[in-house]
Amino acid sequence: MNIYSIPPLLSATILFILFLMGIFKAKKSPINLLFSLICFIGCLLNTDKTILTIIQNEATAIKISRIDHMFLVFIIPLYLHFTVLATGYKKWMPLVKIFYVIAILLVPLAQHPLYLTHMSRYYFGYFAISGPLFYIFGFFSTASLFMSLYLLVKSLKEVKVSIHRTRIKYILLSFGLAAFVNHFDVIIMSGYEIYPMGNFVFVPMCLLGYAISRHDVMEWKIFLNKGLTFVTLLLISTGFYIGLEVFLKNIFHDFMDIDLIYIASMVLTFVLIYISKDRIQDFLVQFLQQKFIRNRKAVKDLSFEILTLHDIEHIKKIIVESLTKMFGLEKCNIKAIPKTDDYEAFSIVRESDPLWNLGFRLSIPILSKSYPSCLLLGEKDDMSLYIGEEIEIISILANHIALAFDNADAYKRIHDFSESLERLVDERTKALIQSESLAAVGRLAAGVAHELNNPIASVMSTLEFHIDHLEQKGDLYEDLAFSLKELKRARDIVKSLLDSARQKDEAKEIIDIHGPIEDALRILYSQYKTKKISIIKDFNAGEGIIKGSQPRLCQVFINIIKNAIDAIGEKDGIIIVKTYNRDDKKLVCTITDNGEGIEEHLLKDIFKPFFTTKQTGKGIGLGLYIVYEIIKDHGGLIEVKSEKGKGTDFSVIL
Repeated sequence: MNIYSIPPLLSATILFILFLMGIFKAKKSPINLLFSLICFIGCLLNTDKTILTIIQNEATAIKISRIDHMFLVFIIPLYLHFTVLATGYKKWMPLVKIFYVIAILLVPLAQHPLYLTHMSRYYFGYFAISGPLFYIFGFFSTASLFMSLYLLVKSLKEVKVSIHRTRIKYILLSFGLAAFVNHFDVIIMSGYEIYPMGNFVFVPMCLLGYAISRHDVMEWKIFLNKGLTFVTLLLISTGFYIGLEVFLKNIFHDFMDIDLIYIASMVLTFVLIYISKDRIQDFLVQFLQQKFIRNRKAVKDLSFEILTLHDIEHIKKIIVESLTKMFGLEKCNIKAIPKTDDYEAFSIVRESDPLWNLGFRLSIPILSKSYPSCLLLGEKDDMSLYIGEEIEIISILANHIALAFDNADAYKRIHDFSESLERLVDERTKALIQSESLAAVGRLAAGVAHELNNPIASVMSTLEFHIDHLEQKGDLYEDLAFSLKELKRARDIVKSLLDSARQKDEAKEIIDIHGPIEDALRILYSQYKTKKISIIKDFNAGEGIIKGSQPRLCQVFINIIKNAIDAIGEKDGIIIVKTYNRDDKKLVCTITDNGEGIEEHLLKDIFKPFFTTKQTGKGIGLGLYIVYEIIKDHGGLIEVKSEKGKGTDFSVIL
């Protein structure tokens, strides 16, 4: 073995490795079978060239070359067949079949003396000299090559899918360059003494190896990584062995036998490879996959970062920005999907999918319980493919995104619950304060009622005495009777105020709703008779009979109408008191005014105790609270509509 044997030996070794990897995948893909057969024929050719650099017998050399060419003729149909399957131009298949027939006919022809005439001895070893019949093979081989190149270039222009474009691009570069350098061997076969360019076919094969490593174009990258490690170790061991052999020969040629030098070189080479193989493999992985390793670390850091975030929209923004920058994506998005219990694996977006027209090429599910969605990735800026390792780390990231979404949703729920709990505590505290205040008012009302009831009872007794002893029923009699009635109403109001403070149920009786309304208007007459206020009564309720407490309902209408009078003030105004029956057998009484109205944001608070919009000294905020409690006690509803500057409409529904 000499230095001229190294290039063809490297080519044969690399092609044999690629042949084995293609065979592993041949069952799943016809294109892998064709690829492995092409590599096998290339391996035989370069093995032949390696043997010719060291063999000494011409007769043996010509026999080896003729055997090799029995297989080499099948490169004609295999190149075209492989290209047709890779590009999808099936209409070229009849021509492929014709080329197979031609290759079969060339098998016996390759053994004829006019195909390979003899062997020529060059400085690098023996090499076959072509005869006139060889050019038949050369013609069809060149035709197959140019047809294949034409189909690859045509497909490269027409295909828009990145996965297909990348595969065709590297097949064109690797196989095209390999066939191109092999055709230079025809020059040596014509008798010119130059080192065969075809021996360096390992260079384009290494380019194909790079394509498999970077883009997994043949979908068997895992085998290539081991193959590259093996080839690198082979190159290093070969170079070290040859260098060490030359060094030992020059230094110890007088002291050591030549066979001992060979053995020492082999042992030292073995020790070197054994010690350094792990480091070499790690170096190759770091060198060949440095971008992938960098992206894997970035994805890992991103996974930790999103787990600390508590807002789903913020998480989505961080993910999209990071992945777009990391992989150089044209488009990236996270899209919500209907919730499903079925596990969905990643999927390559096909051209028939609507997502394809939107620019997306890969879809990975995010299996979040709170926000089920999918991660959509578009084309990379370098048009490279999504390899298996990248899809794997992105899928792991998708799982972390799902966890981050669920964490963010749980955090939001806890935060909202905490806020609602704080709000509830605040409301309960205010309600307790109000309850204590009402209790104080109740005690005050009880004291006032006790003090007022005695004088009211005395005056009522006096009036009853005089009414009973008046002989004529004239104006004086009517005035005394009205005064007695008003005193009784005052007594009932004090009693109802005391009952309201004590939250005491009051006996109800059958009454006409218009009675307490008329009483309220008569009591308030002195307050609006001197103002420019018109009272309009629109009693349309055919059925005005209800079960209730007339004094307490009178108190309701007094408070509402009194507020309407105060809202109008000194300007011209109208108060409309209307009753009517609804279709659902409800009795409705509305009190409408055109006063100053109530601001919208205050409407929710007007029935709360001690809430008032009146100036200090003109109200304590208990009127509407009492109204609300009385209506609620009667099983009714009270509604209010108001617009600032236009007036207010109270509706009592019983």
